[in-house]
Amino acid sequence: MNNQNKLTVFFDIGDTLGTAKILPPPPHYRLEKLEVYAYIQDILQGLKNRDIRLGIISNIGEDSPENVARVFREAQIDEFFNPELLVYGAKNSPEIFNLAAQKAGNNPEECVFVGEDSRERLQAVTAGWRVVPHPLLITEVLAGRKLRYIRVNVTPAQQQQNWRQSIRHFPLVPLYVTGEGGNLVYAIATTNTISQLDDLGFAVDRLGNEDAPLTRDLYLLRDDRQTSTGFLVEQGHSAHFFSQDDSADWVLASSSEGLFVALPAGRSVEEYHFEEAYHGHNFKLMPDLSLLEPFGTERQASFLQIPTTEPDLSPTELAKLQEITPNVINYHLDRYSGIQPLDGEKKIISRHIQHPDNAKATEALAKDLTAIGGDKFTVRMQPFVHEGQTLYNVEAEMQGDKPDEIVLITAHLDSTAAFSDHFDAPRDIAPGRDDDASGVAAVLAIADIFQQLASNKPPKRSLRFVLFNAEEHGLIGSKAYARAQAAIAAPIVAVYQMDMIGYNQQSPKSFEVHVGYPQGLEVQERSLILAQRLERLASKISPQLEPVQIYTNPDPAAGRSDHASFHERGYAACVVSEDFFAGPHTDSPAPEANPNYHMKTDTFVDLEYAAEIARAIAAAAWVTANL
Repeated sequence: MNNQNKLTVFFDIGDTLGTAKILPPPPHYRLEKLEVYAYIQDILQGLKNRDIRLGIISNIGEDSPENVARVFREAQIDEFFNPELLVYGAKNSPEIFNLAAQKAGNNPEECVFVGEDSRERLQAVTAGWRVVPHPLLITEVLAGRKLRYIRVNVTPAQQQQNWRQSIRHFPLVPLYVTGEGGNLVYAIATTNTISQLDDLGFAVDRLGNEDAPLTRDLYLLRDDRQTSTGFLVEQGHSAHFFSQDDSADWVLASSSEGLFVALPAGRSVEEYHFEEAYHGHNFKLMPDLSLLEPFGTERQASFLQIPTTEPDLSPTELAKLQEITPNVINYHLDRYSGIQPLDGEKKIISRHIQHPDNAKATEALAKDLTAIGGDKFTVRMQPFVHEGQTLYNVEAEMQGDKPDEIVLITAHLDSTAAFSDHFDAPRDIAPGRDDDASGVAAVLAIADIFQQLASNKPPKRSLRFVLFNAEEHGLIGSKAYARAQAAIAAPIVAVYQMDMIGYNQQSPKSFEVHVGYPQGLEVQERSLILAQRLERLASKISPQLEPVQIYTNPDPAAGRSDHASFHERGYAACVVSEDFFAGPHTDSPAPEANPNYHMKTDTFVDLEYAAEIARAIAAAAWVTANL
């Protein structure tokens, strides 16, 4: 590098500078606004003060540079970026990075790319650039310091002190907080920061090689067969994947939770379906400063006060909720599981994120919610990048009388058939009628009923209907969504997640709700309120169901569905499902796990059963929205 002012730092936009809000078609996806992360202004100003030029490299699709410029002006970050260094296009090859260096008049080693996606960073590295996985680490990388994955261990005695505040003072990016009371922190940090943590008395494990975070993604892969067979029984599946020389060093650590694996850019977690795996066996560890923020427990307790008396549903409300019928559920199920045409002409065969029909399903959901809600709903898309691919969550909001408090009704929209022999995700069928078209159908049915109820009585709290993408790859979409909400301290008072609510072939009609979160028992207690409300109302609106089985701690579904992304950030959340796991009590009904789980044969749903669960969720969510 000749001199410092020759240095140019290019940023990606979405999930790097902030959360992008996208308006759905027609005629194409368009950026509506950018919710800039709180720390970005200071980082950009610091770089500008050092006379470092700043640019953008981002794929804006069919959107216009003029519209992106408008969004930047409204977000008050336009002044930081050189207008000549705004480079838009796909980042799936080194070409766009070569073009950007040319525009900047730099040699490759004088350019730095800051972006969240490892595959895009790999393309920049191939072009000879330096890369940074998170804006908070820019200054450290520019100073020549190396990045590492680390695990910080906090003893019970240390937990009595304000250790989180001390860690937050460092250029350290948390990825995952686990352990009893949240005493284990997985993170990315520089060698300099690690030494300083040593000096403070933290026990810090160095995981993997230096600079692995530059072009890798960290996952927790759970080997459920090994867990079920127990200690000293050699029945695990890890050696099948990671015993070879070229993959053995990807495993950074093992624990009672599973393997922590740093997958190189270009390798997909799709390749790692352990035999006999339960729901949510893969879990992506994503950068998020809010994982160490205290607002989740200190501020959110005021959002969801325990009422002294719970209101009952009125006769009108009870009658309206009864309109969530098997026929309504079936209408949505048939369209999203490939039985009937999705758009009136063509059927989809899969919602897997690597299949082109995933995009069709996502766009159709936005259109459905727009049609259902009319002028009562605001429908937006939230883009995120995973394995080099831009995917979308779908959100529809109905504003309440108290818009500063929000209730979420959610499900995941993607599917998989990874347990089928020789499954080819980009081409094969993955109907996912139970997992999780049943949840999608329930969200759409509830949205329709709620907009009708709102015509007579608007809810007190705002309601959001959110459909998450890429759940099957490690809760990717819900993590992106929850991270964005935590970044703006969104006042979410409750999350009702539905994941597989349709499989039942034997009596009794039992079902489950999971709220366990050992990392934060205060969060678990607030989540338990949601489950207990559901328990009370289910007996009134769906008396054919068995009393709901409530799981707290230990909870076999802790961290295994999209509710977990909200637990991590301090939000009260629960997930409702069919009777998938062994019951929480000795006299619980025997579980009836779907034998077609993650297979091409996932085509059966008990429509009456799914409608009954959907009605119970609707009742609980409506009461929660009107407290």
